Amino acid sequence: MKQKIPFFKTIPYRNIILDLTQAPYPQENGDDWDICNRTMNDYDLFICESGSACFVIEEERFNIKPGMALLVPPNHMINAYKTSDEPVRMVAQHFMLYLFHKTDFFGHIRYKKLVTFSDLNLVFMICREIRRIIEQREDFWTPLDTNPLFMVLLNTFIEEAYEAEDFSEERKSYLVLQMISAIEKDYTNPDLLENLMKISSFGYSHTANIFKAYTGLSLKSFIIERKLEAAKGRLLKGDNVRESAEAAGYDDEFYFSRIFKKYTGTTPRDFRKRV
Repeated sequence: MKQKIPFFKTIPYRNIILDLTQAPYPQENGDDWDICNRTMNDYDLFICESGSACFVIEEERFNIKPGMALLVPPNHMINAYKTSDEPVRMVAQHFMLYLFHKTDFFGHIRYKKLVTFSDLNLVFMICREIRRIIEQREDFWTPLDTNPLFMVLLNTFIEEAYEAEDFSEERKSYLVLQMISAIEKDYTNPDLLENLMKISSFGYSHTANIFKAYTGLSLKSFIIERKLEAAKGRLLKGDNVRESAEAAGYDDEFYFSRIFKKYTGTTPRDFRKRV
C-alpha cells in the first residue's frame, strides 16, 4: 500500500514561513543550571550535544540526552534541571513556523515533543557551525546568519517527530491545505477547478477569496504557477517546448508560451537557453 505523503511536503516553500524571534542560544551549563516555572509565547527547540537534563513541560517529563531534541510549545510551563555529571551542552532556538503567514504549522500535526536524530553527524555539524557564527557575530547577528542552518535542523526534527495530520477542527486553513494537495496531485486535469469546488462547502467567489487571503495568490494564478513549475522542470532536463507544455497540462504550445512569458517574463525557449 502506498504511504500517504504528509501534507506539508506538498506545500510550496513560499507558503511555509520560518520566523526566528531571537538569536540561537548556544550554552554549556554546570550544576547550578535550571529552568524554573518559565513560559514562552513562541516555540523553543532544545538540541542536546552532550550531558543530559530532565525537562518537565506542564506535567510531562522528558529526559534529553546527546543527539536528542525537545520542542517546547508556546504558553507551556517549563521546568528543567541537569541530570549528568558532565555539563549540559545545548543549542536552543526560539521560533515560529507558519503556514500562509498566519497559521501555526504545528497546530496541524500530531508530533512527538522529544526525538532522537538519525543523522547525528549532520546535527552536530550544524550545531558547531551555529556556535561558530554566534561567537563571531556577537551583537551583529541577523536571522539570515543562521536561518538556513536552523531550517535544516527543524526539517530534520519534523521528519523524526511527525506522527499524523491533525485537523480536528473545521478551519479555513485546512480547506486551503486540501485544495493545495489536490492541485499538487492533479494540476494537469482540465476539470481541476470543478473538482476543487467539490472540496469546499462555499461558493466559488468565497472559496477563491479564502484561498487568496491565505496564499497571497488567486486560485487560478496558483494553479498556473504550479503548471509552470512542472514545465520549468522539464525545460531544465532538456525537453523541448511542446514536451514541456504537455507536462504542464497544456495542449496548445503557443498558448503555453504566452502564459509562460506573462508569468516569468521570458519565453520557454529563452528560459531553456539561459540554463
